[in-house]
Amino acid sequence: MDGKIALVKFSTNSVAEYSYKTDMEDLEKDDVLVVPTNQAYSIAYFSRYSPNAQHIKNATKVIVQKVDIEAYENMLFLGGFD
Repeated sequence: MDGKIALVKFSTNSVAEYSYKTDMEDLEKDDVLVVPTNQAYSIAYFSRYSPNAQHIKNATKVIVQKVDIEAYENMLFLGGFD
């Protein structure tokens, strides 16, 4: 997979960053992502891209997708479940 290494956090106030492979080039800080973990999937927040060799080595999993929060909020605002 050609792409980048994205560093993510599992809560917005977390200090720890985890490396994931991605082909998404337009991620912005705190974008909400779905990522695989050891036993399931989880929500993570994009922190930054990294060219660091250790981050590249640590990236063994790939980001599943970016969550479209804006579309979700629009659906709620427009009464999508009334």
